Amino acid sequence: MTVAEQNGVLEIIVLNNGKKRMESIRGIVPTASDSDLNEIATGIAGLLSDTLSEIRRVITKSYIA
Repeated sequence: MTVAEQNGVLEIIVLNNGKKRMESIRGIVPTASDSDLNEIATGIAGLLSDTLSEIRRVITKSYIA
């Protein structure tokens, strides 16, 4: 069985008046480092008036028999 990673999603969760709101960036290449994604998410959150709550990386894989 072969496992192939597909482009993933970067999810940025912010707090707006105590409520969570999520922004998603699709097309994240599998080779992107966690530290690079953290810098991107932190930079985007810095442009918002909301408070950064969570940063998530969603990885999609295909399994080929």
